[in-house]
Amino acid sequence: MGIFDYFERKRREQERKRLAEKAGAVLTGAALGGLAGILFAPESGDKTRKKIAEKSKDAALNVKSSVEDLADSVQYKAYQAGETSRKIMGDLKEKASDAKEDFKDAVENAKYKARAIGEVISEKAEDAKEDVKEKAEEVKEKGKKAAEDVKEAAKEVKKDVKDGAKEVKKDIKK
Repeated sequence: MGIFDYFERKRREQERKRLAEKAGAVLTGAALGGLAGILFAPESGDKTRKKIAEKSKDAALNVKSSVEDLADSVQYKAYQAGETSRKIMGDLKEKASDAKEDFKDAVENAKYKARAIGEVISEKAEDAKEDVKEKAEEVKEKGKKAAEDVKEAAKEVKKDVKDGAKEVKKDIKK
């Protein structure tokens, strides 16, 4: 039993109580009116009884009509309540469906953005890899050049040392 059913049942119970009170008031009024009519009747017994019978029939018809009107009113109110609850449920279902679609769209958008970010990162990684390769080549070339420069400097130092040694020998001989 849903919350709407519970509220509908409570509303119907209150409506029935109200209708029973109205019907009781109408019947009590009719009975008191009939009793007052008998007590204060200015006419003879036969005429009074006929009038009472007519008035009772009229009262019964009025009560029957009131009860039928009341039943129709209750049925109409129940129909309105049912239609309102169906509309509310339809609106809630529609909002839930819309929210579900919005969520799906958000997920798809997030996936798209993640793919785009992944592609950018991949491109940047490739660029970085290429930069590292280029820098490694540059370092290698500079290392080779430095090695050649060191070799050349070593040859010059060797020559200078030989020349210095020769001069030291000359100086020692002198």
